[in-house]
Amino acid sequence: MHVLRRSARIAAVTGAAALMAVTGMGTSAQAAEGTFFYTRADTGSETFLGSTPNGQCLSIPGGARQATNDTDSDARLYTNSSCTSSSRFLGSRQSDDYAAPFPTYVKFG
Repeated sequence: MHVLRRSARIAAVTGAAALMAVTGMGTSAQAAEGTFFYTRADTGSETFLGSTPNGQCLSIPGGARQATNDTDSDARLYTNSSCTSSSRFLGSRQSDDYAAPFPTYVKFG
């Protein structure tokens, strides 16, 4: 009887750990809810990014002279495609203006 309870407890802990691992991985791949608007540095027109998945380095075509992060996730803006250059923080529901070199990539989450 004692062996059965111990086995059940081990199975429950193992199952809970597996569920937490799957859930944790699922949240990092979710998209930020909302829209990221920006004014293009090259043309001055306002545009937006349609899909904003967390953790991916996304291109900002034309560069951002001004950006509004109207999503539920914080963002970091970069000047290189690997999102490793010095970043500029743009919190959730915040806006900011930028000077050259204009950010051309963004990462959420």
